[in-house]
Amino acid sequence: MKGDYRMGPLRVRALDPLALGYEDAEAGGTSRVVVAPVLEDMRRARLGPRRTRPWFGQVASRQRGIGLEFWGIRDYVPGDDVRRINWKATARLDRLLSNEVEGERSGDVVIVLDARRESVVGSEAENPVEFGVRAALGIADHVLASRNRVGLVVQRDVLDWVYPAFGRRQLYRILDHLVHVRAGGEWPFGHVAWVLSRFFPRDCLVVLISPLRDRDALEAVIDLAGRGYDVAVVSPSPLEIERSFAFEGPAEATAHAILRMERENLIAQLRRVAQVVDWNPEVPLAASLRRTGVLPRRA
Repeated sequence: MKGDYRMGPLRVRALDPLALGYEDAEAGGTSRVVVAPVLEDMRRARLGPRRTRPWFGQVASRQRGIGLEFWGIRDYVPGDDVRRINWKATARLDRLLSNEVEGERSGDVVIVLDARRESVVGSEAENPVEFGVRAALGIADHVLASRNRVGLVVQRDVLDWVYPAFGRRQLYRILDHLVHVRAGGEWPFGHVAWVLSRFFPRDCLVVLISPLRDRDALEAVIDLAGRGYDVAVVSPSPLEIERSFAFEGPAEATAHAILRMERENLIAQLRRVAQVVDWNPEVPLAASLRRTGVLPRRA
């Protein structure tokens, strides 16, 4: 299980040849062992910011710029790269023409992890918070690998956040925060919206990871969408997690059906303002993202 552990000192016991006596001793000091959460394989997932920033990245933009995808042809101007000259069009029209390509830029993604006390369902190792940590780490790794900035907000007994940045070092900062996440606290989503509006870019994509156990998440997503944020929701299903631990008789099956209808109703309301991934943790997250659909990208 993930966490930050201290090991040591090493205690040893030596027995005499007849095992009638022994001697105890301590060797060495304490050592720190950090166990990282499991990293979801997101290589085949298509998840990224919908709005781009001015700097170069890998998100297709609707404007011309530096990239790989063909955009169009224009007249050659001094200073154009010779490798951009379209020789076939030049020969046909008898004047120098250059290719233009679609610009590729980057954007900002902020991951909001709901780790409130009420999010705990299941066992200590398998619950929505632990699966949410795995999802947050996988999404951060995937988005950072696409040359975008990623930030993190954790809603637990304290409201913790990491400001968006690029690169591998940012992934390690996010990992360091996620390793210490434990369910607790009752911070309302209103505080999360306040932190986002004060300290994070307004044109970022907010990825909320929450089991959606109450209607606070619905109100929070509607509020964020009203503030102009693009919002996507990844929800580790507490129903599927709890079902894997419980004996299912007729009464339990009826209760599960009722709770399933309530959850589907909540998700249907959320989908009016955001894209929602109802994630069964027994299925890889990348597969759930592909099945739900690609988050639209626009410059």
